[in-house]
Amino acid sequence: MRIVLDSSVLIAAAITRAGVCAELMDDVLTSHDLILSPFILDEVERKLRSKFRFADADVRRLLRFLKRAATLVEPAPVPPDVCRDPNDRPVLGTAVAGAASLLITGDKDLLALRSYEGTTIIRPADFWHQWTAR
Repeated sequence: MRIVLDSSVLIAAAITRAGVCAELMDDVLTSHDLILSPFILDEVERKLRSKFRFADADVRRLLRFLKRAATLVEPAPVPPDVCRDPNDRPVLGTAVAGAASLLITGDKDLLALRSYEGTTIIRPADFWHQWTAR
């Protein structure tokens, strides 16, 4: 299955290195195709450096790993009226461009959509309960 993990999930996995998001990321990397975009990677980089004060070397290492592990796509255009937050449009566009089955996120605005252009939008815990039990 082709899956987009948004920046909140990637950051939670990097910060905790245990728990739902870290285990989810491991599962996606081993059993699915991870789809990311430069937009998502830029968000991860910016937030890890500014908000969480990660060391530059650690951020670079994580970004190198994600770029090797994921299929990178340029986000498809998304109309402005699709979601309230304009920063969510490139995330949706990543899912569209990557033909993703799932977008896993903690973002309430994205979760409110439930799906977009054939991509189901779910919380990390929902993925963990529904797809890893198979």
